[in-house]
Amino acid sequence: MTVARSGIREISSAVVRNLVYPIWARRDHPHYFRYFHEFQKSQFSSPEQVRELQLRRLQALMEYAFANCPFYRRRMENAALSPSSIKSLEDLRALAVLTKRDIQDNGVQMLAANMPKNARVRNQTGGSTGSPLQFYVDRERLDSRMASTDRHNGWAGLRPGDWHAYLWGARLDQVIHGGAKDWVRNALLYRRIELNTSYITNERWQSLIVRLRQKRPRFMIAYAKSAVLLASYMRENGIDDIRFDAIITTAEVLFPEDRQLLETVFGGRVFNRYGCREVSIIASECEHQRMHVNADTLLVEIEPDENRLTAGKVLVTDLLNYSMPLIRYQIGDVAEWSTDQECPCGRRLPILGDVHGRTTDFLELSDGSRISGPALTLVVADMADVRQVQFVQHGLTEIDLRVVPGRGYGEHTRSELRKRMSLYLGRLVNLKVEETSSIVSEGSGKYRFVISHLEKKIGASSDNR
Repeated sequence: MTVARSGIREISSAVVRNLVYPIWARRDHPHYFRYFHEFQKSQFSSPEQVRELQLRRLQALMEYAFANCPFYRRRMENAALSPSSIKSLEDLRALAVLTKRDIQDNGVQMLAANMPKNARVRNQTGGSTGSPLQFYVDRERLDSRMASTDRHNGWAGLRPGDWHAYLWGARLDQVIHGGAKDWVRNALLYRRIELNTSYITNERWQSLIVRLRQKRPRFMIAYAKSAVLLASYMRENGIDDIRFDAIITTAEVLFPEDRQLLETVFGGRVFNRYGCREVSIIASECEHQRMHVNADTLLVEIEPDENRLTAGKVLVTDLLNYSMPLIRYQIGDVAEWSTDQECPCGRRLPILGDVHGRTTDFLELSDGSRISGPALTLVVADMADVRQVQFVQHGLTEIDLRVVPGRGYGEHTRSELRKRMSLYLGRLVNLKVEETSSIVSEGSGKYRFVISHLEKKIGASSDNR
């Protein structure tokens, strides 16, 4: 890139950052700046101050949930727990763990009765466990999530207005317009070069590289395995002119060899991130590769596991989502705290150690294309008659779809599943739908959403995100 083009790019980024983005945020996300300024300060608060903030927010959430959510009122009464009895964060342990099954069976009773429908937004996830789930998020909570995301992006140097590559697999996270609307959205606001990695071919990689050469973004946000696949494709084809200052990886496990490959091929630092759709970012790496928990918006617990010395089940309480509170939510991961809770970066937010939960494989088709697990997790997300699914690939043309039936499951469900999967698999695969009473979890405590028996696997066989 010439000096002149680089200068123009920096000027345009500054205009978006200082003019376009603030105008849009104040109009569509009126609480954003209040939270952003708060989070910029609270990341450097002492551990005691962070815990005090968490306790205040927890007490307020418990009072609200008891008064407005029938599910939590019953749950607290069954535990002989009242909101006024929460005097410390540890007192919350008296409340039962919230599971995905609880949400599936009691979603309506978990909704805050006093909150107007227009103040909350429905979302959904299949999760890497393959268990479809619908939930609601306050509009104000969306603003604070946006503020958290911008804070964590800033740790990698990425600021609003900076062009970045965006390799994602969840279609619900990608707003596809096309034409003039698409240009305006990307050029004047989000500034990202998108590739939906739910379906990957060499032609799509080539098209992406053309666009990356045109814009020369300094950053990339990507599903970890998608970034690895791009790096592998570039290395195999001798492409060495796509470079990034920083690569933010998320959604899947990042192994040490993956980090080394990405930093070697792209030349920039890797910043790994851990989260889930239900509560957004749980933790992010700083410049010293410490995974700091988003503790000013979440309360993260690691419940001891008798089968593990230091690791346990991850429980998350979203302290700011009131429309459908998630309190002591077991997201399905296994993790452990870092033994070192001080970081050279100066941030005092708690530090996670290893996260042992979740990864997603790819289904590989006979035409050389690949279908990613994160994309498949949303295929059944809105089907109440499906409790859980798992894909087992025996060969390039042989895939089993294992289904744990929910209420109302029947032949119409099987037909709908085949119809939806045909959008991904076409006629390349003989899809066998089989019902089962349960899907056994792995030793890590997680379900495998995709199990591949191919000799050449895409991705790894651990269960992490």
